[in-house]
Formats: sequence, C-alpha cells, structure tokens
Amino acid sequence: MEHEKLNIMNNQHETIGTAARSDIHAEGLWHETFHFWLLKKEDDTVFLYFQLRSPSKKDFPSLLDITAAGHLLADEQPSDGIREVEEELGLSISFENLTFAGVIKDEIHMPSFTDREFCHVYLYMDQKEHMDVHLQKEEVAGLYRAKLMDAQQLLNRECEKMNIEGFEVDADGKRREEKREVHVHDFVPHEPAYYEHLFQAINQFLSQ
Repeated sequence: MEHEKLNIMNNQHETIGTAARSDIHAEGLWHETFHFWLLKKEDDTVFLYFQLRSPSKKDFPSLLDITAAGHLLADEQPSDGIREVEEELGLSISFENLTFAGVIKDEIHMPSFTDREFCHVYLYMDQKEHMDVHLQKEEVAGLYRAKLMDAQQLLNRECEKMNIEGFEVDADGKRREEKREVHVHDFVPHEPAYYEHLFQAINQFLSQ
C-alpha cells in the first residue's frame, strides 16, 4: 500500500507528477482523496455517521473519522473512490447516487508526517430502514452516529462533548452495541476549515 503511486498536486490543484504514497506523506506533498459521508434521517432528526478506525491502523488508530475514505491512485478518477464504501462498510452504493459537496483542502500536521489532501467530498442520505453493514476489520473497528446538530457544534468547536451511538466489532468478529460520550480529541484532527465547508454543504444539501 505504501508503494501505491499517487498524483502529486501543486497548491492550485494541478497535477505536477507522481510519487509513492509513503514519499507523499513523508514529504508533505499535496495529493487527492475520496471522502464519503453517510447521513440518515429518522423522524425529524438527521444523523451523521463516523467510522471508528481499527486499533491496528498505522495512523490515528482507534479514532473516529469520515464514514469511508481513501486515496485516489494516479490513474483514478473521484468516481473510483466509491470502492472504499464497499470495502470498508460492505455497502453497495452507486456513485451516481452521491451528492458532490466540493473539493476541500485539508492539512494534518503530525510529528512523523504531514498529510496535505485535496478531498473530493460526497454525501449520501440512506433511505433504508436497516443498513446491512459489514466492516473491513483491518481498517474499521466500528460505526457510530451522532445527531447532525451535535456533530456540527462539536467539530466546529462550539461545545466540548457529544453523545454517539453505534457498534464495534472485536477481533473475533463479535458485534456489540455501544453508546459513548466523545470529545474533539476522539476524532482524527482534520482542519476546522474542513468541517466548516462540510457542514455548510450538508445543510445546503438538506435544504434542497
């Protein structure tokens, strides 16, 4: 995986070359990713879903993050990113049924690497009463949801905590229902500007 070839972008989102994924992170080069955010409406409440990253992940283990996401390889288009939804969540969703929320720049600075992404962000409102979710245990340890308004306030730093509900899968594949109180530090540290753009796009999507 670390040897996968990704496009290198300049600051204006223009392709200027290719490099191995490991080199792109080590050198803090701009590259492209696919982000999928799952929503569900029950009665008058809209929920936003977060994956719980596997404890065995190299980066940000056991933190909450985008519902499903992945890198776009050098020869891929944003539509190819839909594979991440099936791989990580086991959900078969057509790319044509997603709503484009824009390309959001996001930078994460850590002591060991710098992650600079042009994120192709998509939204999906699930209409099914029950979702048949099957998690890719190497990548995802659980799936949680929060009330959209709670998530917006927490991730925009307007409150200190919120409640989430969902399930986790242990090493033996056993699923257990969970409810947790979480804080900002329980999430992968995306830039505040990323979330501002995301929630603006979600609210516009819901008003249509």
